[in-house]
Amino acid sequence: MPQRLHSRAGDLPFATTTYEADPQGVLRAQLPSQCLFATGAQSCCIFVDHYRLRKTGPGYPVAVIGCRVHRDARYTLYPPGHVPYGRRAVAPYHPSGQLVVDPESRKPPWEATLFAAALDAAKGERWPAEDRWFQPDPRRRQTQGRSLQRAGRLVGVHPQLEDAVRERIATRLAVPTLRLIEGARSWDGTWKRRGEAIQAVLAGLPQESSLLDRLMEAGALAGLWGPPHRWEARRRRWVQRHEPGSRGSEHHSAGGFRSRAPPPTKVTDPPGP
Repeated sequence: MPQRLHSRAGDLPFATTTYEADPQGVLRAQLPSQCLFATGAQSCCIFVDHYRLRKTGPGYPVAVIGCRVHRDARYTLYPPGHVPYGRRAVAPYHPSGQLVVDPESRKPPWEATLFAAALDAAKGERWPAEDRWFQPDPRRRQTQGRSLQRAGRLVGVHPQLEDAVRERIATRLAVPTLRLIEGARSWDGTWKRRGEAIQAVLAGLPQESSLLDRLMEAGALAGLWGPPHRWEARRRRWVQRHEPGSRGSEHHSAGGFRSRAPPPTKVTDPPGP
Protein backbone atom coordinates (compact mmCIF):
# COMPACT_ATOMS: atom_id res chain seq x y z
CA MET A 1 0.00 0.00 0.00
CA PRO A 2 1.39 3.44 -0.84
CA GLN A 3 2.88 5.34 2.05
CA ARG A 4 1.52 8.70 3.19
CA LEU A 5 4.48 10.98 2.67
CA HIS A 6 5.14 13.70 5.20
CA SER A 7 7.58 16.56 5.36
CA ARG A 8 8.91 18.28 8.45
CA ALA A 9 7.59 21.51 6.92
CA GLY A 10 4.07 20.15 7.39
CA ASP A 11 4.35 20.85 11.13
CA LEU A 12 4.95 24.58 10.62
CA PRO A 13 2.56 27.44 9.87
CA PHE A 14 2.78 28.24 6.16
CA ALA A 15 1.85 31.82 5.36
CA THR A 16 2.45 33.83 2.19
CA THR A 17 2.07 37.48 1.37
CA THR A 18 3.13 39.87 -1.37
CA TYR A 19 6.29 41.96 -1.12
CA GLU A 20 6.49 45.56 -2.28
CA ALA A 21 9.44 47.95 -2.58
CA ASP A 22 9.72 50.64 0.10
CA PRO A 23 10.92 54.22 -0.71
CA GLN A 24 14.53 52.95 -0.62
CA GLY A 25 13.72 50.19 -3.11
CA VAL A 26 13.96 47.40 -0.53
CA LEU A 27 11.33 44.66 -0.77
CA ARG A 28 9.17 44.52 2.34
CA ALA A 29 6.34 42.16 3.28
CA GLN A 30 2.73 43.35 3.21
CA LEU A 31 1.88 42.64 6.84
CA PRO A 32 -1.43 41.03 7.84
CA SER A 33 -3.71 42.76 10.32
CA GLN A 34 -4.54 39.45 12.02
CA CYS A 35 -2.15 36.59 12.80
CA LEU A 36 -2.65 32.90 12.10
CA PHE A 37 -3.18 32.16 15.77
CA ALA A 38 -6.20 34.45 16.14
CA THR A 39 -9.65 33.01 16.71
CA GLY A 40 -12.85 34.58 15.43
CA ALA A 41 -12.62 38.35 15.13
CA GLN A 42 -9.88 38.57 17.77
CA SER A 43 -7.65 41.61 17.38
CA CYS A 44 -3.91 41.26 16.84
CA CYS A 45 -0.86 43.49 17.01
CA ILE A 46 1.53 42.30 14.31
CA PHE A 47 5.21 43.24 14.30
CA VAL A 48 8.27 42.21 12.30
CA ASP A 49 10.60 40.21 14.54
CA HIS A 50 13.34 40.32 11.92
CA TYR A 51 14.07 39.88 8.22
CA ARG A 52 15.79 36.59 7.51
CA LEU A 53 18.31 36.33 4.67
CA ARG A 54 18.41 32.88 3.13
CA LYS A 55 21.24 31.32 1.13
CA THR A 56 18.66 29.93 -1.29
CA GLY A 57 15.09 30.84 -2.13
CA PRO A 58 13.76 34.30 -2.99
CA GLY A 59 17.13 36.05 -3.12
CA TYR A 60 16.06 38.77 -0.69
CA PRO A 61 15.30 38.76 3.06
CA VAL A 62 11.90 37.42 4.13
CA ALA A 63 9.94 38.65 7.12
CA VAL A 64 9.53 36.69 10.33
CA ILE A 65 6.58 38.15 12.21
CA GLY A 66 5.10 37.92 15.67
CA CYS A 67 2.00 39.13 17.47
CA ARG A 68 1.90 41.03 20.77
CA VAL A 69 -1.41 39.35 21.61
CA HIS A 70 -0.25 35.82 20.80
CA ARG A 71 3.21 36.39 22.24
CA ASP A 72 4.82 33.01 21.58
CA ALA A 73 3.92 32.91 17.90
CA ARG A 74 6.66 33.48 15.29
CA TYR A 75 6.52 32.43 11.66
CA THR A 76 7.84 33.40 8.24
CA LEU A 77 5.89 35.29 5.59
CA TYR A 78 6.92 33.69 2.30
CA PRO A 79 6.71 35.56 -1.02
CA PRO A 80 4.39 34.22 -3.75
CA GLY A 81 5.66 30.94 -5.17
CA HIS A 82 8.08 30.19 -2.34
CA VAL A 83 7.58 27.53 0.31
CA PRO A 84 9.13 26.36 3.60
CA TYR A 85 12.60 24.88 3.13
CA GLY A 86 12.32 25.52 -0.61
CA ARG A 87 15.59 26.11 -2.42
CA ARG A 88 13.77 27.37 -5.49
CA ALA A 89 10.30 28.72 -6.13
CA VAL A 90 7.68 26.16 -7.11
CA ALA A 91 5.99 28.68 -9.42
CA PRO A 92 7.36 31.74 -11.27
CA TYR A 93 5.76 34.73 -9.56
CA HIS A 94 6.82 38.32 -9.02
CA PRO A 95 7.12 39.38 -5.35
CA SER A 96 4.04 41.53 -5.88
CA GLY A 97 1.98 38.48 -6.87
CA GLN A 98 1.87 38.54 -10.69
CA LEU A 99 2.54 35.35 -12.62
CA VAL A 100 5.67 35.57 -14.77
CA VAL A 101 4.93 34.69 -18.40
CA ASP A 102 7.45 34.30 -21.20
CA PRO A 103 6.70 36.99 -23.84
CA GLU A 104 7.29 34.58 -26.73
CA SER A 105 5.75 31.31 -25.59
CA ARG A 106 3.12 33.02 -23.40
CA LYS A 107 3.74 30.27 -20.85
CA PRO A 108 5.26 30.38 -17.36
CA PRO A 109 9.05 29.83 -17.38
CA TRP A 110 8.97 26.62 -15.33
CA GLU A 111 12.68 26.17 -16.01
CA ALA A 112 13.31 28.94 -13.48
CA THR A 113 11.63 26.94 -10.70
CA LEU A 114 11.87 23.66 -8.82
CA PHE A 115 10.70 21.98 -12.04
CA ALA A 116 13.95 22.79 -13.89
CA ALA A 117 15.34 19.40 -12.84
CA ALA A 118 12.34 17.58 -14.30
CA LEU A 119 12.38 19.54 -17.56
CA ASP A 120 16.07 18.75 -18.06
CA ALA A 121 15.44 15.10 -17.20
CA ALA A 122 12.64 14.98 -19.77
CA LYS A 123 15.20 16.05 -22.38
CA GLY A 124 17.55 13.29 -21.26
CA GLU A 125 19.90 15.72 -19.51
CA ARG A 126 21.53 14.62 -16.26
CA TRP A 127 23.19 17.22 -14.12
CA PRO A 128 26.93 16.82 -13.39
CA ALA A 129 27.84 14.20 -10.80
CA GLU A 130 30.38 16.63 -9.31
CA ASP A 131 31.62 20.15 -9.82
CA ARG A 132 34.58 20.93 -12.03
CA TRP A 133 36.96 23.59 -10.77
CA PHE A 134 37.27 25.12 -14.24
CA GLN A 135 33.51 25.22 -14.86
CA PRO A 136 31.51 25.89 -11.67
CA ASP A 137 27.92 24.69 -11.92
CA PRO A 138 25.36 24.97 -9.09
CA ARG A 139 23.50 21.98 -10.50
CA ARG A 140 24.34 18.55 -9.08
CA ARG A 141 23.00 15.12 -9.98
CA GLN A 142 22.02 14.46 -6.39
CA THR A 143 20.12 17.76 -6.32
CA GLN A 144 18.37 16.83 -9.56
CA GLY A 145 17.27 13.54 -8.05
CA ARG A 146 15.88 15.20 -4.94
CA SER A 147 14.09 17.80 -7.04
CA LEU A 148 12.49 15.08 -9.15
CA GLN A 149 11.17 13.44 -5.99
CA ARG A 150 9.77 16.70 -4.64
CA ALA A 151 8.28 17.80 -7.96
CA GLY A 152 6.75 14.37 -8.48
CA ARG A 153 4.97 14.60 -5.15
CA LEU A 154 3.82 18.16 -5.83
CA VAL A 155 2.08 17.31 -9.12
CA GLY A 156 0.79 13.93 -7.93
CA VAL A 157 2.82 11.49 -10.05
CA HIS A 158 4.98 10.08 -7.26
CA PRO A 159 4.03 6.38 -6.83
CA GLN A 160 4.07 6.48 -3.02
CA LEU A 161 1.08 8.80 -2.91
CA GLU A 162 -2.22 7.12 -2.05
CA ASP A 163 -4.74 6.95 -4.87
CA ALA A 164 -7.24 9.07 -2.95
CA VAL A 165 -4.61 11.77 -2.42
CA ARG A 166 -3.61 11.61 -6.10
CA GLU A 167 -7.22 12.15 -7.12
CA ARG A 168 -7.54 15.17 -4.83
CA ILE A 169 -4.32 16.64 -6.21
CA ALA A 170 -5.64 16.22 -9.76
CA THR A 171 -8.81 18.06 -8.74
CA ARG A 172 -6.80 20.86 -7.15
CA LEU A 173 -4.61 21.24 -10.22
CA ALA A 174 -7.56 20.97 -12.62
CA VAL A 175 -5.89 18.23 -14.69
CA PRO A 176 -7.23 14.74 -15.56
CA THR A 177 -6.64 12.16 -12.84
CA LEU A 178 -5.66 9.65 -15.54
CA ARG A 179 -2.67 11.81 -16.44
CA LEU A 180 -1.39 11.53 -12.87
CA ILE A 181 -2.08 7.79 -12.74
CA GLU A 182 -0.15 7.22 -15.96
CA GLY A 183 2.71 9.32 -14.64
CA ALA A 184 2.89 7.25 -11.45
CA ARG A 185 2.98 4.04 -13.48
CA SER A 186 6.01 5.24 -15.42
CA TRP A 187 7.87 6.48 -12.33
CA ASP A 188 9.96 3.34 -11.84
CA GLY A 189 11.52 3.83 -15.25
CA THR A 190 14.34 6.20 -16.17
CA TRP A 191 14.79 9.74 -14.94
CA LYS A 192 13.73 10.79 -18.42
CA ARG A 193 10.35 9.14 -17.98
CA ARG A 194 9.95 10.74 -14.58
CA GLY A 195 10.68 14.13 -16.06
CA GLU A 196 8.20 13.51 -18.86
CA ALA A 197 5.51 12.56 -16.34
CA ILE A 198 6.01 15.82 -14.44
CA GLN A 199 6.21 17.85 -17.64
CA ALA A 200 2.91 16.40 -18.85
CA VAL A 201 1.14 17.72 -15.74
CA LEU A 202 2.75 21.15 -16.07
CA ALA A 203 1.62 21.35 -19.69
CA GLY A 204 -1.98 20.78 -18.63
CA LEU A 205 -2.15 23.34 -15.83
CA PRO A 206 -4.72 26.07 -16.57
CA GLN A 207 -3.07 29.50 -16.48
CA GLU A 208 -5.71 31.20 -14.38
CA SER A 209 -5.62 33.45 -11.35
CA SER A 210 -5.95 30.51 -8.97
CA LEU A 211 -2.83 28.71 -10.29
CA LEU A 212 -0.65 29.60 -7.32
CA ASP A 213 -3.30 28.65 -4.75
CA ARG A 214 -3.84 25.34 -6.52
CA LEU A 215 -0.14 24.48 -6.46
CA MET A 216 0.14 25.41 -2.79
CA GLU A 217 -2.86 23.24 -1.95
CA ALA A 218 -1.50 20.32 -3.99
CA GLY A 219 1.77 20.48 -2.09
CA ALA A 220 -0.09 20.42 1.22
CA LEU A 221 -2.05 17.35 0.12
CA ALA A 222 1.22 15.65 -0.83
CA GLY A 223 2.64 16.34 2.63
CA LEU A 224 5.32 18.78 1.45
CA TRP A 225 4.13 21.60 3.71
CA GLY A 226 1.26 22.52 5.98
CA PRO A 227 -2.07 24.07 4.92
CA PRO A 228 -1.26 27.26 3.00
CA HIS A 229 -2.62 30.61 4.17
CA ARG A 230 -2.31 33.58 1.81
CA TRP A 231 -2.69 37.13 3.05
CA GLU A 232 -4.80 39.12 0.58
CA ALA A 233 -3.67 42.67 1.31
CA ARG A 234 -6.32 44.44 -0.74
CA ARG A 235 -9.18 42.72 1.06
CA ARG A 236 -7.28 42.47 4.35
CA ARG A 237 -8.00 38.80 4.94
CA TRP A 238 -6.38 35.40 5.04
CA VAL A 239 -7.37 33.10 2.20
CA GLN A 240 -7.39 29.36 2.73
CA ARG A 241 -9.13 26.82 0.53
CA HIS A 242 -10.37 23.61 2.09
CA GLU A 243 -12.25 21.34 -0.31
CA PRO A 244 -11.81 20.52 -4.02
CA GLY A 245 -13.44 23.18 -6.13
CA SER A 246 -14.14 25.43 -3.17
CA ARG A 247 -13.58 29.14 -3.31
CA GLY A 248 -11.11 30.96 -1.12
CA SER A 249 -12.50 31.65 2.30
CA GLU A 250 -11.59 34.10 5.02
CA HIS A 251 -9.48 32.42 7.64
CA HIS A 252 -10.14 33.08 11.34
CA SER A 253 -8.40 30.31 13.22
CA ALA A 254 -5.21 28.32 13.14
CA GLY A 255 -5.40 26.82 16.58
CA GLY A 256 -3.86 23.56 15.41
CA PHE A 257 -0.45 25.20 15.18
CA ARG A 258 1.83 25.18 18.16
CA SER A 259 3.86 28.28 18.95
CA ARG A 260 7.47 27.86 17.95
CA ALA A 261 10.57 29.71 16.90
CA PRO A 262 11.20 30.56 13.23
CA PRO A 263 11.98 27.48 11.11
CA PRO A 264 15.65 26.68 10.45
CA THR A 265 17.17 27.58 7.14
CA LYS A 266 18.56 24.10 6.52
CA VAL A 267 16.85 20.73 6.35
CA THR A 268 17.69 17.35 4.96
CA ASP A 269 15.93 16.86 1.63
CA PRO A 270 14.12 13.65 0.73
CA PRO A 271 16.44 10.95 -0.64
CA GLY A 272 17.10 10.88 -4.33
CA PRO A 273 15.57 8.30 -6.66
